[in-house]
Amino acid sequence: MHASTLFTSIVTAAFFTLAKAHGEVVKIEVAGQTFNAPLINAGGDTGPFNVPSNNSPVTDVTSDNMFCGAVGNKATSTPSIDLSKGNTISFYWGSGYSAGTTWPHNTGPMFLYMAKCDGADCSSMTPSNTNFIKVEQQGFVNGQWAQAALKAGQPATFTIPSDLASGKYLVRHEVINLANTDENFPACSQFDITGGSNDYSSAKTAKFPGAYSATDAGLVVAGSAVYSIKSDAAYVFPGPDPINPTDGSSSGSGSSVSPSGSVSIGSSASNSSVAIHPTSILAVSAAIPIPTPSAVSSSPIATMNSSSTAAGSSSPSPSPSPSSPSSPSPSPSSLPTHAIQHGHHVTHPT
Repeated sequence: MHASTLFTSIVTAAFFTLAKAHGEVVKIEVAGQTFNAPLINAGGDTGPFNVPSNNSPVTDVTSDNMFCGAVGNKATSTPSIDLSKGNTISFYWGSGYSAGTTWPHNTGPMFLYMAKCDGADCSSMTPSNTNFIKVEQQGFVNGQWAQAALKAGQPATFTIPSDLASGKYLVRHEVINLANTDENFPACSQFDITGGSNDYSSAKTAKFPGAYSATDAGLVVAGSAVYSIKSDAAYVFPGPDPINPTDGSSSGSGSSVSPSGSVSIGSSASNSSVAIHPTSILAVSAAIPIPTPSAVSSSPIATMNSSSTAAGSSSPSPSPSPSSPSSPSPSPSSLPTHAIQHGHHVTHPT
């Protein structure tokens, strides 16, 4: 064999060996739908995938490639998914250069990050203007890294909160290989999600690059030291904490107190409310007349009761005997109008 031909064969074999040693997301299943990624450098319609220019890892955590990898072709569409039809999302990994290949690594964590897009699509999202929330992180399952499932041809599956606010999202899935050195494999896709109303606005966010440091405990452990770690409790995940149900806000009905002291009562679904200020309550109270003692004493009922009391003081009425019928109560027609409306008994205000 000619020397140049032999050299070319060696280089080609080395390239494909290297390519096989890494990988890229080749398929996504979410909400009952399946999306297949085109091969690297194939061009054409890429669907929801940001297709990389190669399948090599990002080894410098300060590189802009930490955002979505070395993107060769951006997504050409933003498919709609309805979380009510399923809120798990599964990522299948392969070499990215040929079909039927699997992920070659099994050591290190996996993540799901998401960021709501500002425009009609996610094409304007950049490392400087994008704030991701960490939806989920996966370390160990039954004593081994969850990443080992990828090597067996299974997907990395995460759960998107069903109450996540509807809108277009940039989805950043990441696998970190810690077998020898820190190797980061971020992969981005985009979807128009129909969900709930929780924007998780109080959750900690992450920018890429920026969220990780080369000195993070969960990254410097790469190599021989990582094999002594056997549980999530013994591993320090890089990046912010994942979101939890108490983060952010969701619309609903209720009451709130404004800085001015007024109370708003209403439903955000209709975006309507009624504001009642404390001074308004006082004004209503002031508009209701409260009778004074003198006014009460001059009323027909008070006069009637006073006369009865005076008569009783000079000649007390004997108690009725069991055989004697009680004196009949006055009929409504014989009572003053005020007594008919409010009863016989009057309590004087103190």
